Amino acid sequence: MFDKQQKKRRTKCVIYCRVSSIKQTMDGAGLSSQERSCRDYAQQCGMQVEDVFTDVISGASSNRPGMNMLLDFLNRVDSRDYMVIVDDVSRFARDLGTHTELRTKITTAGAAIDSPKTKFGVDAESRFLEMLWALLASRDREKNAELSKTRTIARLKNGYWTFREPVGYQYTKAPGGGRLLITKEPEASIIREALEGFASGRFQTQAEVKRFLDSKPEFPRHRGSKEIKFDRVTGLLTRLVYAGYLEKPEWGVPLTKAQHEPLISYETYLINQDRLNGKKVAPARKDIDREFVLRGFLTCHECGYSLTSCWSKSGTGKRYPYYLCHHKGCSQRGKSIARDKLETEFEHTLKRLTPTAETFELAGRMFRDAWDRRRSNSKEEASRHRTRLRQIDSEVSSLINRAARTQHDDTARAYESRIAELRAEAATLEEELANIDLPKGNFDKMFELSMEFLASPWKIWETGSYELKRTVLRLAFAAPLVVSRETGLRTAETTLPFKALRFLSTSGSQMVRSKRLELSLRLRNSDLNAARLPIPPRPHCPGIGCAAY
Repeated sequence: MFDKQQKKRRTKCVIYCRVSSIKQTMDGAGLSSQERSCRDYAQQCGMQVEDVFTDVISGASSNRPGMNMLLDFLNRVDSRDYMVIVDDVSRFARDLGTHTELRTKITTAGAAIDSPKTKFGVDAESRFLEMLWALLASRDREKNAELSKTRTIARLKNGYWTFREPVGYQYTKAPGGGRLLITKEPEASIIREALEGFASGRFQTQAEVKRFLDSKPEFPRHRGSKEIKFDRVTGLLTRLVYAGYLEKPEWGVPLTKAQHEPLISYETYLINQDRLNGKKVAPARKDIDREFVLRGFLTCHECGYSLTSCWSKSGTGKRYPYYLCHHKGCSQRGKSIARDKLETEFEHTLKRLTPTAETFELAGRMFRDAWDRRRSNSKEEASRHRTRLRQIDSEVSSLINRAARTQHDDTARAYESRIAELRAEAATLEEELANIDLPKGNFDKMFELSMEFLASPWKIWETGSYELKRTVLRLAFAAPLVVSRETGLRTAETTLPFKALRFLSTSGSQMVRSKRLELSLRLRNSDLNAARLPIPPRPHCPGIGCAAY
């Protein structure tokens, strides 16, 4: 509060109000209540209120839109007649440096500061008290920040996401209090398909994931943008929260199982990180791929690099499609092969994968037997996982005790690194344990789509879309097809199920009904699951030849 002589020289005033968040605008110390208090004080002092300036910003920040407007106003008028009224020191600033900086700017402009609750004077004692109140406000802000951080860390360690909800989720009230993430459709399904598609190889690059998201008008964009940004695609692929886990090492929050429903498995998340950290591949060109469905799946027999594709125009102006090798140094560089000829030859290769009725029936019985055996062994596998989890818990507890007792920073960091590794292993084991028991239902229902594909991949190719044809390529062939300009397609390397069918058809094998039956073909549970459509297994990638998948 100013003395009477100083107030008499100030006949006009402006009011400044500040809160830290939108939520605070509605509480007891909100903008409206601050303004009311300042107006009453201005009336008591006989000052006319010319304008009101507000900010919703942290008290530690000095760059404020409302304050900048206030300073511009003071620079346009004769500030010697003006008083800036604030409700309290804490509403002016909550940082000593910010308080001093803003106060200096106002007084330099020629105005003075006053408050109904705090004395803003010019004498030594008044300035000391003012700085003391500003220091206390700064201390309160830091204490509140520490308390908020402590609560946030505790919440994170209990498996609750505490930050802004990620795309695909929204907040709801948790049963025990607080907020809990729940899935939000259709965004959640779109993100799940994108992340699983990248892990399975359906999308070979981030560019293909971006195109998929761009094709979904339901997926939210940044304001004013029609396309998804590449950094946003990377953010989706690297966010641990989508796998149902939380981690914030800088706050001491280790890898923690989250309370919300995951969109993908932790294993899928790890596959995506491996792919992102691996060799970069060139994105498929969207202007030409759909006209050359085999592009990226054909390699030159001379150099091993992928064939590219192009349209060639004849003297009459007619355009013809070709595949060709474009690798520098290859003897076949620039020598083209007609697209129609090569794709017709491929279709004959695909048709030859169709098994006979007898072979297919025998294979079906073998797959069914493998399925039944896997189900019967699930208890033993679960027991091994539980034993290992108990060992990890014991080892982590021991390492934590050692880290707490050690006096050497290097040793403590080594313990912490080992603890993080063990917790990551535990997360993987817990997820595997949850998935050990195969889904309920009989073999026919679980593998209906897979068996339909094995019965005749050609039918799916013939009637399928471009995306489905690309899926057929990755499900049927373990590596890109090698092409010779003279002899055409070389012998294709098929995936495991088709190798089994070919073995059965050439060996004259029969299904033996015996309790001690030992299958010559042992299919892991993950192989059986991977055979299910529409999510294909990860394709074999030989290197550069796979660059344009």
